Amino acid sequence: MNALLASKACDVTGKVAIACAQHGCYAPGALVDLYHGEQQKNIDFAFLEVLKSTKVHPDQGVLCIYDIACQYFIHLKERISDKLPNGMEIDRAIGLFHVHAHKDECFFCYATSFIPGTGIVTREILEPLWAELNTILPAVRTATLAYRSEILSDHASDSNHKKALGMTKYLIKKFDKAQERHLECQAALD
Repeated sequence: MNALLASKACDVTGKVAIACAQHGCYAPGALVDLYHGEQQKNIDFAFLEVLKSTKVHPDQGVLCIYDIACQYFIHLKERISDKLPNGMEIDRAIGLFHVHAHKDECFFCYATSFIPGTGIVTREILEPLWAELNTILPAVRTATLAYRSEILSDHASDSNHKKALGMTKYLIKKFDKAQERHLECQAALD
């Protein structure tokens, strides 16, 4: 899309995607087109679709890690509170990769390291997911809007399917690594 960004013939100027920070799976209905920049209404739509499609229970709450969370959440309740499930709590954070480019206040307010109950996310989950989608950009750049959306949805579904097939092996590997780190940390603490 960047090659066509300056062109008036460009119908879509970007994409928004929402994925699970823990598993790296795209949420259903989470790929949304952007028109004329990263407007909050497009992000709001994607966020509400994800809440609806994943059936998050209001008691569970949501942690939204977004690289500009400090700006995005300022008027979020005013924009979408009537569309949120009753009692839904939304915590906000900025991923550790992006938060260091913000002001110091953002680091202490939004870094996942300082949010109680938040696990440490080892990476920005969308960055490797974008890298996968970037390989198909030449094919979708000139496609019609409907076909482009279908191709991107197919690739997102394929990515999720591959993760589901490899989940057991991945979790065992992470568990073994966590046990090793636990022993190292315990030794350091002792």
